[in-house]
Amino acid sequence: MGYQFNNKRVWLTGASSGIGLALAKRLLEQGASVAVTSRNESQLKEIYQDYDNALVVAGDLAQENTNQSIVNQIIERFDGLDCVILNAGSAEYIDVRNFETAPFERMMQINFISMVRGIEAALPQLRRSTDPYLVGMSSSVAWQGLPQGQAYSASKAAIRNLFQGLKIELEPEDIAVSWICPGFVETPLTDKNTFDMPMRISVDKATEVLVKHLQKQTTEIHYPKRFTLMLKLFSMLPAGLSAKLLKGTVPER
Repeated sequence: MGYQFNNKRVWLTGASSGIGLALAKRLLEQGASVAVTSRNESQLKEIYQDYDNALVVAGDLAQENTNQSIVNQIIERFDGLDCVILNAGSAEYIDVRNFETAPFERMMQINFISMVRGIEAALPQLRRSTDPYLVGMSSSVAWQGLPQGQAYSASKAAIRNLFQGLKIELEPEDIAVSWICPGFVETPLTDKNTFDMPMRISVDKATEVLVKHLQKQTTEIHYPKRFTLMLKLFSMLPAGLSAKLLKGTVPER
């Protein structure tokens, strides 16, 4: 049967656009009660106003106490939590000619530390569920650092490493753990990119694939395979060889 979202109580972050928005609507239509989070409360209310099974719990997840406050609101409304999908994040790229610390701090805070805080707040509630599931959004660049993406890649690699460890330690508690490593998807975030994005797929296609793998509770979810398998291959090559092969992706100065 796999993991069924009908009647599940779900917390989904980054739910105002892109994959998060498309995924939230799929889960709501499957009968889940979904708490949706982003920073813009009015935008969330407008998006989800027609869904009786949606709960808007807005907030800046990078702030220290926000995640716990949101989880408290979810428990008050849903009386429990079965599935947590930590999807929120941002992207920022590096100009190596003007290398500085600030972008790395922002990426680690927004993408990684906020997720750690979300897990800290949600894990005690997942332990009370009869069918708990923890999911985190990483990226295919977690396998292979790329030019311009050092800060973003580092934060996404940290997420993948974190979830790999959680998978092992939470298994005895019967808490399923997955992480997502997508390639390029047509979202407002990637629309800002100024570099080539090979094999980019639509958000509808990405969400269709994602839902199928969430129902299977696939440990490492990655798509589109024709891109992600290629990047995985690069990560398995000798480091000097992969760097040489990827040299052509360095932007012209």
